[in-house]
Amino acid sequence: MLTVVILQLVPFTVGLLVRHYAAATALAWQPVAARTSNITFLIVLAGMLAGNWRDVVALIGSRSLLAGFVFSGLALLLGTALATGPPVRRTTMGMVAAVRNVGPALAAVGLAFGNAPAVLGALAAVLLSGLAAAIPAAAVLSRRRASLHEEP
Repeated sequence: MLTVVILQLVPFTVGLLVRHYAAATALAWQPVAARTSNITFLIVLAGMLAGNWRDVVALIGSRSLLAGFVFSGLALLLGTALATGPPVRRTTMGMVAAVRNVGPALAAVGLAFGNAPAVLGALAAVLLSGLAAAIPAAAVLSRRRASLHEEP
């Protein structure tokens, strides 16, 4: 649990505090933070796949990948429904809910399963199926938003 607190809750809390007390600083750092978050997510996913690719391949054709895909779709809908603010923020939060919160899952694998390669591989496979659900949804939303902003 300490890992989750250090890697997720502390930065989240700091971000909220900076956004609340120093909004200009938060806005200035937002592009760097977003880029860093995207890059580190890809590094973690690539590392999980590189280290556990056999376990990921073994799951092809199983219900695990389908379950990950369905779960991600439901997380997208639920995240969008529960978020507040304008539609762009709500759908973005829905996308984040589906695939970006891998930290607690990795901590759970480490604690409960001793970093078992098969479990890490399954987690990587489920993340990939989540991306497979989120990417087409993001493309549809992007096209819809672009068409709303086109001049008649």
